[in-house]
Amino acid sequence: MRTKFEKVPWGTKSSRRCPGVQGENKVREGALGYKTTYLLVKNRVGLSRFMLVPKQKPKAIITDVDSTLTERTTWYELTERLGGSSYAHADLFAKFLRGEISFHQVKKDLFKIWNANGPVHRDKLIEIFENIPLRGEAFSLINQLQEDGYTLCLISGSIDMFVTQIAKKFKINHHYGNSIFHFDEDGYWVELDYSQDEELLKMEQFNDFLEKTGFKEDECIAIGDGDNDRKMFGRVPGIIVNPKSDHLKELAWQEVKFLPRVLQLLESIQ
Repeated sequence: MRTKFEKVPWGTKSSRRCPGVQGENKVREGALGYKTTYLLVKNRVGLSRFMLVPKQKPKAIITDVDSTLTERTTWYELTERLGGSSYAHADLFAKFLRGEISFHQVKKDLFKIWNANGPVHRDKLIEIFENIPLRGEAFSLINQLQEDGYTLCLISGSIDMFVTQIAKKFKINHHYGNSIFHFDEDGYWVELDYSQDEELLKMEQFNDFLEKTGFKEDECIAIGDGDNDRKMFGRVPGIIVNPKSDHLKELAWQEVKFLPRVLQLLESIQ
């Protein structure tokens, strides 16, 4: 079904929710009957783009993990803490993305790196994940969001075990990861399941969160940093952290360098 847009006069209450951003507000009516406000702006080369802006104070914050709440990619942290080379890891994944090797071959070669110092036990992985550092300001951000009454949800393309450890640390009830680790009967890591379409998986997980909680899309705001957050930013207003993706930056409602700025942006929403 074709999307219909309704022009909203600039200077209305909804248009003032993007401080410092010049553009023209429009409203899209979603399939469920509620409306989502977009801001039509010009980018650096003069092309029009749509970005979602909040209609109201959000009730739920959906946040990515890797390079959003952490400084680095968890996969590279894991590889290095198991004695391997993150450069070799990155090179293998780059070859896979270029179609030079299969995902089966990537997994085979990565397990050789991870097991170079012997089989890896579940307890070792838990210890590693418990000690991977978060950004210093991540603690104050999450604690303040919880204190302010927001429902938090972690949706990450990262390792599910790691996302679960963060959720336990902050007592976050809603959390989703991507890669699922499998262990033999003695607890040694032998296999992993990974969804190659991270964007689609995040959408399925977001839908599950909405179904379980009863929240609507226009009651949510997302925080992320990479290309696998593009579909999320296409459904709810997004705050991009230290952007590494120009594509995501084009969709973002706001951009921040430091996480505490997120709290100020939420305060600004009327």
